[in-house]
Amino acid sequence: MEESLAILGLVRMPGIPYERKKEILEGSERVASLFEGKGKTGDPKLRKKIASFKGFGVIEDELAKLRKMDVRIVSLREASYPPQLKCIPDPPLAFYLKGSLSLHDQMMAIVGSRKATFEGMNLAERIAETLSSLGVTVVSGFARGVDSSAHRGALRGKGKTVAVFGCGIDICYPAQNQHLYEEVAADGLLLTEYGLGDPPLAHHFPARNRIIAGLAKGVLVIEATSRSGSLITARLALEYGREVLAVPGRVFDEEYKGANNLIKQGARLVEGMEDIIASCFPGLHVKREEKLAIDGDEDYIYALMGLNRIHVDELAAKSGKEIKQLLVLLTRLEMKDLIRPLPGGFYLRKV
Repeated sequence: MEESLAILGLVRMPGIPYERKKEILEGSERVASLFEGKGKTGDPKLRKKIASFKGFGVIEDELAKLRKMDVRIVSLREASYPPQLKCIPDPPLAFYLKGSLSLHDQMMAIVGSRKATFEGMNLAERIAETLSSLGVTVVSGFARGVDSSAHRGALRGKGKTVAVFGCGIDICYPAQNQHLYEEVAADGLLLTEYGLGDPPLAHHFPARNRIIAGLAKGVLVIEATSRSGSLITARLALEYGREVLAVPGRVFDEEYKGANNLIKQGARLVEGMEDIIASCFPGLHVKREEKLAIDGDEDYIYALMGLNRIHVDELAAKSGKEIKQLLVLLTRLEMKDLIRPLPGGFYLRKV
């Protein structure tokens, strides 16, 4: 019997506790021998139960489909299983991978709100791009908002990204991320512990979050409400001994309460890339690009914008400049890739 078939059979078998399956995977020289009635478990009833398993037909069909999809399976017993994930209390017994990226120990998780603001998504994208340019792989959960922005930013650097799913690897969830799904599969890595066709059920996502926290050296939270699932990832990271960092936000806005509370509880406050690097990757150094030359008026407008999106009318009122003159300055800043326009007359400074 093929070993991968036997491993999936053991993982899928009902009625055997997780801890017992883990012991068998780590202690058996060959799992297939148990299904052939030759292995030893120390428990005659368990040995008989395993040997009588009849569900291999479905698993064989699934393995054939996985091979056609270029999906590989990594089990807890394999040398390629990432050690930082193996050391958490409940590592996946096996998981599925699609993509060319290899799992390593230089990973950073970026998580946050599904309903993130323009500012939050822009920040996630820029931080992820900078980390990836340094060779750090960005891990996230492929959700809308901050997660998707982090994946997009990381794909532009050499570190790339890992998207951890709460469903089968053949399901793109959310559906509107289809293009991003294809990009990550081609240039990064898709990862899940769920089998083909397994739907994105609500209880899958807290379980998915333990994988995100387990893979990463640290978890950065951007824009999380007080009930955000991102806080589960942060809590798990603390339990695993990982660094937890958060970007502060406006104190009276609900979308920032979760991240602000993390800082109150001891999470590292992030004011710049140096905070992330010093906490999680002290051997790396951010190369600062030479600042573009901007004149006094441009610098004044750029400083007035702050980190949140701002309407041109509000900027005119703050600066005391006429709209016509202000638009000229904004166009210059946009051409220098320092700001970007948003729908409805808003502008956002690039971090």
